[in-house]
Amino acid sequence: MHSAIDKIRIGTLLPRVALISLLPILLPMLAPAASRTHLLPHFVAGQIFRYSIQTKIETSGAAVGPIVGAGGKNSLNQSVDAIVRLQVLSVAHTATGPSARIRVFYEKVVASSDGPAYDPDVAAMQKQYQALAGRSFEFTLSANGKVTRVVGLKSLLQDPSRAAVLNQWLAQLTFGASLPKEGIAVGEKWRSQEPLENVPLAGLSWKTRAQYLRNEPCPPITQVPSTAGGVPLTPAPAAPNTCAVILTRSAITGGSKPKERTPAVFRQNGLRTSGVWTGTAQALIAVSLRTGMVSSVTQTGSTHMDFTIMTILHRNRMRYAGDTHTQSEITLLSQSAMP
Repeated sequence: MHSAIDKIRIGTLLPRVALISLLPILLPMLAPAASRTHLLPHFVAGQIFRYSIQTKIETSGAAVGPIVGAGGKNSLNQSVDAIVRLQVLSVAHTATGPSARIRVFYEKVVASSDGPAYDPDVAAMQKQYQALAGRSFEFTLSANGKVTRVVGLKSLLQDPSRAAVLNQWLAQLTFGASLPKEGIAVGEKWRSQEPLENVPLAGLSWKTRAQYLRNEPCPPITQVPSTAGGVPLTPAPAAPNTCAVILTRSAITGGSKPKERTPAVFRQNGLRTSGVWTGTAQALIAVSLRTGMVSSVTQTGSTHMDFTIMTILHRNRMRYAGDTHTQSEITLLSQSAMP
């Protein structure tokens, strides 16, 4: 008989961490209305955006328990380079504003590491990343910047730290939709706090401080051919494009003291969780003033996890402990023309 831990595999609950929790509900300080900039994406059904994502990941950690088996702590440096395509499937106009249904398709994924070539764990991780090529998931981006109705994401990666790392970029790509609808002004600072959802520890939040630094020319768009299915792209207009440059600094709060903090979904399945989960991140984001879409992102981040999941009846335990450090670069490669 499988235990309750088997029924709620930790990897199936965590891939949405970055997707949901890193989308802040921004609460800006007031500024003169005449100088405010609005960065809501101007989505049109059929629109396509293609991005390059280059990520370096340093991880050290181990999972020990009756489900995953015993093992020592492993350290690994990896690079993951991907090309992803965002396609706007549909746009719905609601009382609060437009919402868009978007499909994310991994056109190309290349993973490499500096670990020993004979290490089966290293080979398995590279295979897991590269297996993303040709796969996709969908989500709805609401008018208030929230991501909902996610389909197909949780099955892409099973390891909690790598699943969160690989999908952090999605929150940045939809960053413009999460900004306040009344707009922001150059020099303005604001703060936000958003709960971490779908993680094994309750009571955690991302606290973010942000500042609208300046306007500057957007990085040039590099036109590249599609590598999956020959999806046609009409080159975007070559007219000069200006970007808003925004700096964000984030930290996980409420997760530095080891104590019992079981989420409701775990309790309902006869489980108890405890431990710590901390992290920090910093990003420099360029958002197009013309389209409201992200043009480039430079991001660094670190997380520390040490949590235990235990069944109430059988007292089985699974512990995951690890640290992750990431550096990533996101660049807009091409986009379909605006109507």
